Amino acid sequence: MRITPDPRLRTKVWLVLATISAFVLVGAGIAQVFIWLFADSAGLMSAIMWGSVGGALLLMWVVSVPIAVLWIKNLAYEVTHDAVLIHKGILTKTQQNIPLRMVTDFRLQRTLFDRWLGIGSLLVQTAGQSTNTPGYEGRLSGLAEWGALHAELTSRVRDARVLSQQTTPAGDPFALLVDEVHQIRQLLEASEGSR
Repeated sequence: MRITPDPRLRTKVWLVLATISAFVLVGAGIAQVFIWLFADSAGLMSAIMWGSVGGALLLMWVVSVPIAVLWIKNLAYEVTHDAVLIHKGILTKTQQNIPLRMVTDFRLQRTLFDRWLGIGSLLVQTAGQSTNTPGYEGRLSGLAEWGALHAELTSRVRDARVLSQQTTPAGDPFALLVDEVHQIRQLLEASEGSR
């Protein structure tokens, strides 16, 4: 099953850029009030400030928009019977392979803009997650049908674990480690739920 991000992800990028621009303009407006109140050469300082703010915002939009458009255009997810594949990149294309038997959890993340636009992201956590990410191995962003995908992936992870247990030789240290991590996680979740 191949999934591409919903076009509303692009809208989210525009909203984020517009929000940043609005905060910068509000900050510049507040600075303008102080310039009028306390500066001797208010006209020159205002011109310099507004020129700098306008230039910075223009540069932000000129650089960010093409990068975001190309990034989203090249972003795709693929769910196979035994893995989640994340295809990404602009100049350098990468394919991230997350085996379903290694997945320990999925976390749904929906920012304010995501909720407003009706999209979400699924964060994929694995037993052997890399050290450069804050606890999640992969991120599937801009999903319109995130609930159905979450259910499908949870079912496939369960099936992959059952298959792994059936085909793994008894005493395999890796399989035992994955099982132990999963059991510890369940115990921690149960203890947090009882509080």
